[in-house]
Amino acid sequence: MKNKLAVLAFFALSVVLIGNAYAHKGQTVGDYNMEVGWKTEPPISGKKNAIEITITQASSDKKIAKDNHMDHESDEKTKDAKANDSKLTKETKEPKQTQKTSTKPSHGTKAVGISGLSKTLEVDVTLNGKKTFLKLVEDKKNRGTYHGAFTPDAEGQPLVHVVGKIKKIPVEVTFHPEKVGLPAKK
Repeated sequence: MKNKLAVLAFFALSVVLIGNAYAHKGQTVGDYNMEVGWKTEPPISGKKNAIEITITQASSDKKIAKDNHMDHESDEKTKDAKANDSKLTKETKEPKQTQKTSTKPSHGTKAVGISGLSKTLEVDVTLNGKKTFLKLVEDKKNRGTYHGAFTPDAEGQPLVHVVGKIKKIPVEVTFHPEKVGLPAKK
């Protein structure tokens, strides 16, 4: 019994630590997913860092729910049609052909990053009441990922404010990325 509790406690602690290892915060804004966090985690006061923003096309839950609902309706209609067709088939003795297509997204596909937004988005970081505007630069290797250089000058909870347009759609979002810590004492 003690071994089971120890394993359970270890598993619970592992889940918490893994969740904290990637501390980016995400929100869906219209048709887009936006994640904001630190380029280097954990952020340490006095160490060069950057705010990292990744913007991808959202696979809308509403669209998926609608598609699933449509598939369910389609299933019901197919059942009704089969019932009617079976009556017709018995009468006419003709074979029936049915084809069903799915509109569900395929799983395991990587989200497509939205490129070219470094000039259409404004980003500022507020840390302990001090606001700093960032210049975004798109990552050349990761389409849709942008970095704004920022060296935190103190410990505290930052606030990242993103405003502008994504493909002519106005956006304004606020994030609370991971807290800035103090350097380790030697």
